[in-house]
Amino acid sequence: MTLAVCCNATAQSSEDYTLYDFGDIEWLDVDGYASPGLFGNFNKVSANGQYAVGYDDQLLGCAFLWNREYVDTVEIVNNDYNRLIHLCDISNDGVGVGSYQASSGDPLYPAYRTSDGVWTTLPVPEGFSETAGAGMGIDHARAITPDGNYIAGHVYVTVGETESPLGGIMEVRQLVPCLWTKSGDSYELTGAYTDLGAAGQSYLWNNEEGAFEAVADSVEDETFFVYDISNDGRTIVGVNTAETGGQNPAFIRDGKLMQLFDCANEETYTFNGGICNSIDANGNIYGYFVDDYMENTYFVYTSDGKLEYVDNFFVCGTADGERITQSIDGLPYVLDCSEDGTVIVGAGVGDTGFGMANTPALVIRDDIGTGVDRLDAIAKSVNVECNGGTLVVTGEYSRADIYTAQGALIATGGQGKAFNISGQPAGAYIVKVTTANGVKTFKIAR
Repeated sequence: MTLAVCCNATAQSSEDYTLYDFGDIEWLDVDGYASPGLFGNFNKVSANGQYAVGYDDQLLGCAFLWNREYVDTVEIVNNDYNRLIHLCDISNDGVGVGSYQASSGDPLYPAYRTSDGVWTTLPVPEGFSETAGAGMGIDHARAITPDGNYIAGHVYVTVGETESPLGGIMEVRQLVPCLWTKSGDSYELTGAYTDLGAAGQSYLWNNEEGAFEAVADSVEDETFFVYDISNDGRTIVGVNTAETGGQNPAFIRDGKLMQLFDCANEETYTFNGGICNSIDANGNIYGYFVDDYMENTYFVYTSDGKLEYVDNFFVCGTADGERITQSIDGLPYVLDCSEDGTVIVGAGVGDTGFGMANTPALVIRDDIGTGVDRLDAIAKSVNVECNGGTLVVTGEYSRADIYTAQGALIATGGQGKAFNISGQPAGAYIVKVTTANGVKTFKIAR
């Protein structure tokens, strides 16, 4: 059932942007009762900035859609708290993707929604678990390309059975990343990566070499959670779960698993981890990693194959080079941006009556400068950070050289190299970083 909401959002303007917070919108549930607030967040905005979608995973499970043509309203896509319907992403022509449950008690399937509001379930791989999704609400189509030609997501498949600690038999399930490709007026399942991480199909980033190298053995206990897909459909970004339980920022490219960090590695062994959050129109991948000491490492894996450490968590990027941080212009939680940077979506904060929760909110900006200005700013933002025995250079550079205070060269490397200086004595060190704008010199203490 679809219900169009005609109430105005709370709008707040400044010289550079207008913030729309939809938390105060009143809407009617399936029983006709008024809900005095809308909770959740906008997950994604279409590349052209025309649509944004999201759902409430905190209270009533409401799903909603925003159309820039009606800038201060949202459409309630699901007002029935008895069933699950999610909206995770949307194409430039209004095709939304997520998951769909026809009625309470039915299986939850990955699905897409046409611009006229019709839902269609997507084909699923053999062994699809009809019992897992409805209980967990996780069998999603998570991302769609701007042209609508490719959809990426993940579903649970049954890979065996085991005895339950509570008695009886229970399914053993694996969360499998999937790729669907448009074929005529529907979609075909063209990729179900059940053997993701197999020997010869798995690669790990080598910090010393600044490149990926093949993993000789299979990666065990893989569970890949999809976050985004590249415009050409070749690259699916997200999280791969390590054997330790930690989460490895990773992506799938042409069917191969590419892990940027490794929670199972002795040097980075951790129960924490991070994500590859998004991939922009140019192919740059944004994410973060958290180690055992709760130190955050923010990175951009660039389209030309370099791992660039940065000093802030960039959630998304525009087509002409701007990087958007996790909080901007009055929007406390940023989740996505349009390719021109004029629409930035995410969440505000509202009071549920039982505590604070997220509310869907977005910013429409008119402070966009030139792409050249923003690229120059990024190139000039080089810095050096030292956490324990690991030294990283953030920003865009071509070479970094580390010297003792007496002038002895102890390490050198290019973009994306993490320097291990744990074996060096405590004291002062000099770091010379070569950029497109010259050499910058930093003095750090270990």
